[in-house]
Amino acid sequence: MQAVLTVLINPVQNRDDDFNDWYTNVHIRDVMRFAGSIRVQRLVASPVQIEEPPHRYFTLYDTFDPVLLSREHRDAMGTRRMVVTHAHDKANVINGYYYPVASRTLQPTHLTSDDQPLILEQLNVPESQRAAFEDWYASVRLPDLLRTDGHVSGTLLRFEQYGQMFKFDPAFSHVALWRVEDLRSALEAWRHVPDRLELNSRRVSCFDPMGPYLTRDHVLNASQDALAIEEAARQRAEKSSATTEQLGITWN
Repeated sequence: MQAVLTVLINPVQNRDDDFNDWYTNVHIRDVMRFAGSIRVQRLVASPVQIEEPPHRYFTLYDTFDPVLLSREHRDAMGTRRMVVTHAHDKANVINGYYYPVASRTLQPTHLTSDDQPLILEQLNVPESQRAAFEDWYASVRLPDLLRTDGHVSGTLLRFEQYGQMFKFDPAFSHVALWRVEDLRSALEAWRHVPDRLELNSRRVSCFDPMGPYLTRDHVLNASQDALAIEEAARQRAEKSSATTEQLGITWN
C-alpha cells in the first residue's frame, strides 16, 4: 500500500437508502476496477462519540498507485464505468490521499482488521511544526495509546499533493486511523493521554464497519449473482439521476 484515499460523505436529506444502494453496490465496485486500487471498506458513524461528527459515512481505499488510480478515475467520469448518483451531498464531501508516516500494531502477524471500530483523528498541524509533530506521534503517542485498554493498531498519515485528482489545500494536514476493540474504553484513554503540540484544528470521529474489506480481486472475479445485484443497482442509480436532471432538481 502506498496511500490511503479517505472519503467523508453524507447523503442528501431523506435519501440514505438510495445513497447506500449506489455506494455499496455500484461506486466502490467501480473504483475497485480501476488500476491502482487494492481494497476498500465503508464505515458509518458510531453512536459512541466524543463529539457529533459532521459526516455520517467514511470510506477507506487502499491503493498501491494513487497517480494511476486518479487518472483512471478522471478518465471514467461521465461514463458508465463510474455512475454517479444525485443522492450524495456533493458540496460537503471531504476526500484526499494520505501517505503513511508511522504505524504500530499489537497484532503484527495479522492482516489489518476490518471488523473492529475505527477512530479517525484529523489534525491540522502548523507547517513549521510538522516534522516535530510526526516524530512525537511516532515515538510517543502511538506507543502510549497502544498501552491503554481497547486499542489494537494506529497509523499516522500525511497529506501530499502527489497523486491527488485535483490540487487543493486540505482541511487537515494529517489523519490517524486507530482500530480498537472497544470504543468506550478506548475513548476513555484519549481523555487522559496528553497532546504534545498545539494544532490549528483537530477532530476525532468514531466509525463502525458496515462490512468487511472489498478487494479488487473480489470485484474482478465476482459471481454472476453479485454482478446481477450490481447491475440492478446501477440501473436504479442511472434512472434516479436521469429523473432528477429532467426535473431540474439540484441537491446542495
